[in-house]
Amino acid sequence: MTAPEPKDAPHVATVLRLASAMQRYAVIVTAVVAVLALVVAFLMRGVPGLVGALVGGVIATGLGWLGTWVMAQTARATPAGVMIGAMTAFGAKILFMLVFLLLFQGTTLFDNRSFAFTMLALTMAWIIGEVVGFVRTRVPAVDV
Repeated sequence: MTAPEPKDAPHVATVLRLASAMQRYAVIVTAVVAVLALVVAFLMRGVPGLVGALVGGVIATGLGWLGTWVMAQTARATPAGVMIGAMTAFGAKILFMLVFLLLFQGTTLFDNRSFAFTMLALTMAWIIGEVVGFVRTRVPAVDV
């Protein structure tokens, strides 16, 4: 994340601090869950399960990271611009998943269940990490 410059608007420092904290906590929580998911997938489904969990883990982590990266990149925009960036990133995530799932439906390259459960677990872990990072940053949600 980049540091705020002295001439930046007041919200820039807050957005950058939030993006950094949210990403840091999300990476920690997601890494723990990813290791568990890989082990469970391998034990339950063998090598295809491990490959499916790995593919799902990489995609879920990459798409989760995209949100906080866009947040940091748009920090110097207006608050509405930051929200537009966040919503655009969300739409891009959904579109990417739709295309990926359509291209790989019925694949035998990896175990679909391991892929799906890992995607779900890591997406939930990333969101939980972002929430924990947001709450622990203690930034007032309402400016008076």
